[in-house]
Amino acid sequence: MYNNATFVDKEQLKNLEKMDKFVKDNMGRFEEIGEEIREVIQKILETGYYYEIQAEVLNAVAAEYNQYKKENR
Repeated sequence: MYNNATFVDKEQLKNLEKMDKFVKDNMGRFEEIGEEIREVIQKILETGYYYEIQAEVLNAVAAEYNQYKKENR
């Protein structure tokens, strides 16, 4: 497994903030892992980069976010 860091740009930072707010506002969707997800997002916001394992978490949250948006149009 590769563990190269990926740096985030301004657009990705805005999207991370949206995802953090989504998780915070919809903790029921994420059950026990909501706070852990928020910690991952906050760490990425602080450092400005993420690793492959964190990308998997972000992709799962993004899928939930997109599904939520689709359901609530």
